[in-house]
Amino acid sequence: MQPKPNAKRRSSKSHEAIIDATVKLLGSSGYVDFSIEKVASQAGVGKQTIYRWWPSRADLVLEVWRDRLLPPLAPYDGASPLQDYLEKSLFSFGQILGRADSRQAAICVLAEAHRDPQLYKRMEEAVYAPRIKLIADAFRRAQEQNLFPAHFDIDLLIDALYGAVWYKVLIRFEKVSKGYIKTLVDQVLSHA
Repeated sequence: MQPKPNAKRRSSKSHEAIIDATVKLLGSSGYVDFSIEKVASQAGVGKQTIYRWWPSRADLVLEVWRDRLLPPLAPYDGASPLQDYLEKSLFSFGQILGRADSRQAAICVLAEAHRDPQLYKRMEEAVYAPRIKLIADAFRRAQEQNLFPAHFDIDLLIDALYGAVWYKVLIRFEKVSKGYIKTLVDQVLSHA
């Protein structure tokens, strides 16, 4: 008599296959040709399995973008120069965002979030807010240590830094280099 299949293991295997298929399809086909049907076929699961965990393709892509594609961002340690922390964080973000799978995930989630305020809120909580908080905390810590002027508008600085990376990658379709990031951080910090 054969033992019953372990449903938990089967579910985690299916989950991983769906995530892998999503990454692959985003990198090869992009957002326009991305569908739950294609993910199900690639992952070897039924569409109902995908919809059991994610209510929409945008929710699936959001999870993949957050958990698999975006680089983790470490908190500022306060010991290294703020400029070094910003350069490392922005370069890592720009490199990942510039990859086809991550860029297509961003396009998918942003496009759908414009039509769905609840998705926008989930995207903000999952992707933007944690990163913005860490960068803002780094600026505040540097201000507390008198390493950075207290009168600078931190939100505006974050918009200038991250906005430039988003613009370069998603609007101009250009790669982000270390030189670009260094110049960006230098100029934003010197003119703030």
